[in-house]
Amino acid sequence: MFTREELIQFHGVFRNTHEFLEIDCGCTNPRYGDTPGKLRVYIEGKIEIDCTCMDDCPKVNISPIEFAKHAGRTNAHNNWKSQIWVFSHDGHKIALWRTCLLKYHTQTFQRPLRQVIHRDEFLRCSQCNKERRFILRNKEACKIYHQALANNNWRCSDVPNHS
Repeated sequence: MFTREELIQFHGVFRNTHEFLEIDCGCTNPRYGDTPGKLRVYIEGKIEIDCTCMDDCPKVNISPIEFAKHAGRTNAHNNWKSQIWVFSHDGHKIALWRTCLLKYHTQTFQRPLRQVIHRDEFLRCSQCNKERRFILRNKEACKIYHQALANNNWRCSDVPNHS
C-alpha cells in the first residue's frame, strides 16, 4: 500500500497490510490539549480513527471529522486535514495534509438526498436604497426573491412582510 520509503518518515506505525495502514495520530485542542487516536487508512480511500483518549472511550471507527469534533475542535468539517496530525520519525507533529497518507482518500462530504440548501440573499431597494434580506427557506420565498431580482425597479413595499 505504502512504500517503505514513505513510511520511514513516520513514528508509531502499528500495522501496514495490503488492505490498510494503522498509525498513531492525534488532534490538538488549544484549551484541552492533545487527543490521541489510531488512524486507519484503507486502500479503497476510507479513513477511520479509533479514539484512545481513555481506555473505555466509545468512539471507535469514526470519521476524521467526528474525531476532531470529539477532540473539541469547532470547525472540524472544514479543517480536519490540518487539525489531525501524525508523528514524524523525529517526534514532531505533521498535519495529515502534509503527508502521503491522504493519497488514497476519496471520501468527500455528500449532502443527503433531497436536502436543499439556500442562503440568504440581499437586494437593494430602488426607492429608499436600503439592502433588504430575503430568507430563502422554501419555494415561495425563492420565487419572491427571483421575481424581485428580475424587476429593476423593485421597492421594499413590493414584498408584503417587508416595510
